[in-house]
Amino acid sequence: MLFHDEEQGHIIIGEAVINLAVSQNEININSLIIELGSMAEGDASDNRLAQIADARRWLKAFVETSPRNREELRWLSASRHLRPTDRDS
Repeated sequence: MLFHDEEQGHIIIGEAVINLAVSQNEININSLIIELGSMAEGDASDNRLAQIADARRWLKAFVETSPRNREELRWLSASRHLRPTDRDS
Protein backbone atom coordinates (compact mmCIF):
# COMPACT_ATOMS: atom_id res chain seq x y z
CA MET A 1 0.00 0.00 0.00
CA LEU A 2 1.06 3.53 -0.61
CA PHE A 3 -0.39 4.99 2.56
CA HIS A 4 1.84 7.07 4.79
CA ASP A 5 0.48 4.99 7.65
CA GLU A 6 -0.82 1.66 6.35
CA GLU A 7 -2.94 0.93 9.43
CA GLN A 8 -4.63 4.33 9.23
CA GLY A 9 -5.23 3.73 5.52
CA HIS A 10 -7.05 0.51 6.33
CA ILE A 11 -9.11 2.31 8.97
CA ILE A 12 -10.07 5.11 6.54
CA ILE A 13 -11.19 2.62 3.87
CA GLY A 14 -13.00 0.58 6.51
CA GLU A 15 -14.85 3.68 7.66
CA ALA A 16 -15.91 4.40 4.07
CA VAL A 17 -17.11 0.78 3.69
CA ILE A 18 -19.18 1.03 6.86
CA ASN A 19 -20.70 4.35 5.76
CA LEU A 20 -21.74 2.79 2.45
CA ALA A 21 -23.09 -0.36 4.10
CA VAL A 22 -25.13 1.56 6.68
CA SER A 23 -26.58 3.68 3.85
CA GLN A 24 -27.30 0.44 1.96
CA ASN A 25 -25.24 1.63 -1.01
CA GLU A 26 -23.27 -0.63 -3.31
CA ILE A 27 -19.68 -1.09 -2.20
CA ASN A 28 -17.13 -1.03 -5.01
CA ILE A 29 -13.99 0.90 -5.86
CA ASN A 30 -15.83 3.82 -7.44
CA SER A 31 -18.32 4.17 -4.59
CA LEU A 32 -15.44 4.04 -2.09
CA ILE A 33 -13.61 6.82 -3.92
CA ILE A 34 -16.77 8.95 -3.89
CA GLU A 35 -17.43 8.22 -0.21
CA LEU A 36 -13.87 9.13 0.71
CA GLY A 37 -14.38 12.42 -1.15
CA SER A 38 -17.50 13.07 0.93
CA MET A 39 -15.58 12.25 4.09
CA ALA A 40 -12.93 14.80 3.10
CA GLU A 41 -15.56 17.52 2.74
CA GLY A 42 -16.50 17.26 6.43
CA ASP A 43 -14.55 18.74 9.29
CA ALA A 44 -11.22 17.01 8.93
CA SER A 45 -7.73 17.72 10.16
CA ASP A 46 -4.86 18.10 7.75
CA ASN A 47 -3.60 14.66 8.81
CA ARG A 48 -6.98 13.03 8.11
CA LEU A 49 -7.22 14.79 4.73
CA ALA A 50 -3.78 13.43 3.81
CA GLN A 51 -4.87 9.91 4.80
CA ILE A 52 -8.05 10.19 2.76
CA ALA A 53 -6.09 11.50 -0.23
CA ASP A 54 -3.65 8.58 0.04
CA ALA A 55 -6.52 6.09 0.23
CA ARG A 56 -8.25 7.63 -2.80
CA ARG A 57 -4.99 7.60 -4.79
CA TRP A 58 -4.44 3.93 -3.90
CA LEU A 59 -7.99 2.98 -4.94
CA LYS A 60 -7.77 4.97 -8.18
CA ALA A 61 -4.76 2.87 -9.18
CA PHE A 62 -7.12 -0.14 -9.35
CA VAL A 63 -9.57 1.73 -11.58
CA GLU A 64 -6.85 2.86 -13.96
CA THR A 65 -5.24 -0.57 -14.29
CA SER A 66 -6.86 -2.78 -16.86
CA PRO A 67 -7.61 -6.23 -15.42
CA ARG A 68 -6.04 -7.82 -18.50
CA ASN A 69 -2.71 -6.26 -17.59
CA ARG A 70 -2.67 -7.07 -13.89
CA GLU A 71 -0.06 -9.70 -13.10
CA GLU A 72 -2.00 -11.19 -10.17
CA LEU A 73 -4.86 -12.10 -12.51
CA ARG A 74 -2.71 -14.07 -14.96
CA TRP A 75 -3.37 -17.33 -13.10
CA LEU A 76 -6.97 -17.12 -14.34
CA SER A 77 -5.98 -17.34 -17.98
CA ALA A 78 -3.49 -20.14 -17.29
CA SER A 79 -6.10 -22.28 -15.53
CA ARG A 80 -8.56 -21.88 -18.42
CA HIS A 81 -6.17 -23.59 -20.82
CA LEU A 82 -5.90 -26.74 -18.74
CA ARG A 83 -7.90 -29.79 -19.75
CA PRO A 84 -10.35 -31.02 -17.05
CA THR A 85 -8.07 -33.98 -16.34
CA ASP A 86 -5.08 -31.62 -15.88
CA ARG A 87 -6.97 -29.52 -13.32
CA ASP A 88 -7.62 -32.52 -11.09
CA SER A 89 -3.95 -33.39 -10.77
